[in-house]
Amino acid sequence: MPMKLLVMLGLIRLSAAADLPKPELMMDAVNTRYVLRWNYSTTANFTAQWAFSHSLSYRGVCFGVEAHCDYSAHLDYSGLFVLRVRAEAEGQMSDWAIREFCPDVDAALGTPSELVVEAGDSMVTVSFKEPMAESGEPMSSVLSQNSPEATMAFRLCFRAEDAPSQWQAKTLNTTLHTLSLPAHTRYCLKVRAFSEHFGKRSRYTPEQCTTTLGSSMLWRVLLPLLLLLVVLGGLGFLWTRRRWRQFLPSALPSSMMFAP
Repeated sequence: MPMKLLVMLGLIRLSAAADLPKPELMMDAVNTRYVLRWNYSTTANFTAQWAFSHSLSYRGVCFGVEAHCDYSAHLDYSGLFVLRVRAEAEGQMSDWAIREFCPDVDAALGTPSELVVEAGDSMVTVSFKEPMAESGEPMSSVLSQNSPEATMAFRLCFRAEDAPSQWQAKTLNTTLHTLSLPAHTRYCLKVRAFSEHFGKRSRYTPEQCTTTLGSSMLWRVLLPLLLLLVVLGGLGFLWTRRRWRQFLPSALPSSMMFAP
């Protein structure tokens, strides 16, 4: 084939690719769910692939009109990968849009779920479920498998409902904890997960509020009144008895003493 024709074909291909823009990639990655999304202004088919960063031998994952591709089943949490997507329409292909992705760095840590707060006498018991991988495995196990020294912990924050800015906090290593708190007070609580080793912190759960229990408030009011009534009743009895003795005759009349 003459060189001139090869050059012309190359220019035509470049022109066709230039006419079709690359997708704009966005990674939506939480725990071990990795979904690559993109915006595109025209109707097109898309090809999505991935490769290990050190080999660049690409493998196909998605092809179709959907503007996203789920890579979750293909990428290991501790790997380093290159993802790429191109658009195809009317015999034209865009350039590849490329994104490097490292899950243990780029994937966010999910928020704990199923937060439950149960009030007791001067206490609140808190339970929740830690973030989970797509396989149903706890994320604490995923982290420790990739780095044995890595651990997951939880930050529990709580406050009285009428003091919205006065948060107190505790660091927990378990998903069940009991707080000792004053009775008859309404408290709001929230929790998040974190891993210092990976530098990850989840979002906080929505707040859950409950009121601590204790002895009845009615008895706390009535008991002092009852004691006061007992004291006043005793004093009244003593005063009445004393006055009654003062009015009794000290001795019998003399006429009664010498009656025949």
